[in-house]
Amino acid sequence: MNSESAILFTQCLQNDFTSLLDKYDPLPNSLHIGYAEANRLLGEMVEDGPVFSLMDWAYEKDPKQLKLIHIRDWHDPKSKSQEDHLLQFGEHCLMDTKGAEFVFQSWIEENPNRAEIVNASGLNDFVDTNLESILKPYKGKSIRVGITGVWTEAKVTFLCYDLKTRYPEFEIAVCSALTASSSLSMHFIALDQLKQILGVNVFSSIGAFTEFLTGDQPNLKKRISTNARIASDKLNLDPKYPITDLDKQILLYLFRDCKEVECKTLDGGFSGNVVLKTKSIDHLGHLQVPCVVKIGNRDLIAKERTSFERIQEVLGNNAPSIVDFCELGDRGAIKYRYAAMLDGNVKTFQKLYGTMLDGSGLDRVIDTVFGEQLGRLFEAASTEKLNLLEYYDFQHKYAKSVRNRVETILGSPQNESTIEIFPGHIVQNPCLFYETDLLDLKEYNAISHNTSYVHGDLNGANIIIDAQDNVWMIDFFHTHRGHIIRDLLKLENDILYIFCKIETESEWNDAIVLTDFLHNQEDLGIPLSFDPPREITNEKLKKAYRVHRKTQIVLS
Repeated sequence: MNSESAILFTQCLQNDFTSLLDKYDPLPNSLHIGYAEANRLLGEMVEDGPVFSLMDWAYEKDPKQLKLIHIRDWHDPKSKSQEDHLLQFGEHCLMDTKGAEFVFQSWIEENPNRAEIVNASGLNDFVDTNLESILKPYKGKSIRVGITGVWTEAKVTFLCYDLKTRYPEFEIAVCSALTASSSLSMHFIALDQLKQILGVNVFSSIGAFTEFLTGDQPNLKKRISTNARIASDKLNLDPKYPITDLDKQILLYLFRDCKEVECKTLDGGFSGNVVLKTKSIDHLGHLQVPCVVKIGNRDLIAKERTSFERIQEVLGNNAPSIVDFCELGDRGAIKYRYAAMLDGNVKTFQKLYGTMLDGSGLDRVIDTVFGEQLGRLFEAASTEKLNLLEYYDFQHKYAKSVRNRVETILGSPQNESTIEIFPGHIVQNPCLFYETDLLDLKEYNAISHNTSYVHGDLNGANIIIDAQDNVWMIDFFHTHRGHIIRDLLKLENDILYIFCKIETESEWNDAIVLTDFLHNQEDLGIPLSFDPPREITNEKLKKAYRVHRKTQIVLS
């Protein structure tokens, strides 16, 4: 009787499917996942990439704790039964050839008895294989199963389906970083279907995936001490923003090919996240292209990575590229490279806004963000059913906290239908909106709205302008397919209610006029007039109006 607590499958992690290629090399066969996906799966430096990190972890586990099953395509070109398969997909993974070898072949050779190898000659891994007999001891048992490999929409999905139907007691999981397909779009479509249709657990984080199986994660510290060329005293950090020792270890790993790194903090402290612009020198003395590193909670950073991967092919050079990522303990990091960012001062949209007298200098930035960058996503918009109240998180459950805040600000109970927020300014009571109105306004049948991929959190700190006036977006944690004007609304909210600080009664009165004017705009597709309402005399509110108007014009 076997006593393993978990099973790890690898699916078709073979040279003919996943070997690294140079960018413009021809594909070795029709089933190879291609340069970009192979690079994402194996990493720019294979010995530190996702698959090798997983194998290093798996082969160190006690066989009683983790059962390893490697499924490989294994074809006999002389077999009549395989003739149709090879005719349809072309020759690949022919038995005893280099193309049929695992990309982690060294572990197989050094540990010949550690894993079960299943030779599959078709799309179903249970047909004409020994897989059913290998799994027989586990039938009827509640056991955790992890699946890695390629293709996500084919062999990985087929294996998940077979296991789910044959062994319903199994708890199955896949990891986005450890599975791949012919394209990122097909990869993510398949992951969404695995989650929604088969109920498979889909992890963004490698560490979360391995913890699901055995309770621990790959030992990054061992690889830092083995591979890093940089000494800790050559890690020049921003003295104004001290970081933890754990985050320093992460930086040592991300810059393991360097001999010196200078870090400037762009953002730090919020929710434990740290954003650094880096200037690094490799071990040969070459100045490397500047990068931006974001460090934060491991699982949230992993989610941001996969959210960004969903759109990076569309944005192209208008967005950064992920050159590395790592996880250590409960922390994770992404290393972004920006195609045209050079050395020099980097400013956020919010800081640049503060230096502009009338806001007209921001027109080019807004054109770039909404027209050139996000516009690529918006062009693929489609109508989908969407409950906007739920989507924008207007929920009855917030009623108590809203009432507490309103009554704390006003200093008395507020039970009337209206409240006076300032002498002479009466508005509807937001307490009652959350307590009663939301129940009546609930959408029981979602209405179709325009949707596309959106950044999801386009605030003033997530747009940066480098010294060459290149415009970039950062922080893709909230990227998703959603309401097409979400990014517009988020940035406008920042402009009106965060950038524009109200400090006098006169400014308050002008702010009320501006707010009423914008609320009375019934159709966002009709451009606002160039000049703000005549009643507004304050220059900071005029600037807010002009920038607000510009964002609407670009999007419409």
